[in-house]
Amino acid sequence: MIEQSFSIYHLEYFLAILVRVMGVMAFAPIFGNNQTVTRRPRLFLGVAFSIALFYAHPYIPLGYTTFLGYTIIIVKELVVGITLGFMANVSLSIIGMAGQFIDREMGFSMVSNFDQTFNTDTTITAEFYSMLVMLVMLCSDMHYFILDALADSFDLIPLGNVLFDSGKMYDVMISYMTSYFTIALRISLPIFVVIMLLNTVLGILAKTAPQMNMFVIGVQLKIFCGFAVLMIIIQFVPSVTEFVYKQMQDIVYAMMETFYIK
Repeated sequence: MIEQSFSIYHLEYFLAILVRVMGVMAFAPIFGNNQTVTRRPRLFLGVAFSIALFYAHPYIPLGYTTFLGYTIIIVKELVVGITLGFMANVSLSIIGMAGQFIDREMGFSMVSNFDQTFNTDTTITAEFYSMLVMLVMLCSDMHYFILDALADSFDLIPLGNVLFDSGKMYDVMISYMTSYFTIALRISLPIFVVIMLLNTVLGILAKTAPQMNMFVIGVQLKIFCGFAVLMIIIQFVPSVTEFVYKQMQDIVYAMMETFYIK
């Protein structure tokens, strides 16, 4: 017969695990989307995963003496969970920015739609790319990576011993933001090149045939050429998804290293 002792200290240990897990669930891709996963299934999944982690990791005293000390531990665990979930979610916004670059060149920047993933207004190509990349990531088990990273965080960042390296965290964020714009520009680069060549041709035609209304012709040609290029480069979406997926893994584990043990 298996005997399992459970005291108030084990409950406090479980609550610390639950706070970090729910922090990730609140902001991580897929799990943090209210339209995809509602609150009740998210809460059930968070509690179930917390119970699994509680039994997978042996109980270690949290090392506090007062109620204020335990509150500080809970706040730190919440910050760790929110940070990891938020960084994983922000990685997907690279695709949204690339889509907005594309729509601005094609003339669709004024056409906005509500993006349920980020709860913001976005352009149609940005939303299309985001949903397509999200679908490919689901097929490649991205949600399992989030759970694996969450489980690994308890090995890399033990409960109750979290400190924040603000300098290292700042370096990680600066490096990520630099890559953020570079990657988005690389994804939208084919559209940039085609529209730039088209604007050059239209400028030459405007000088040689000023009686033609190049504005009306240019708007239609930009849309036509933009859709033609999108149909050609859509075959590279799996490669783009794999690259963004790798960036998500790198930024999540790099952010884990900014938290260190006492």
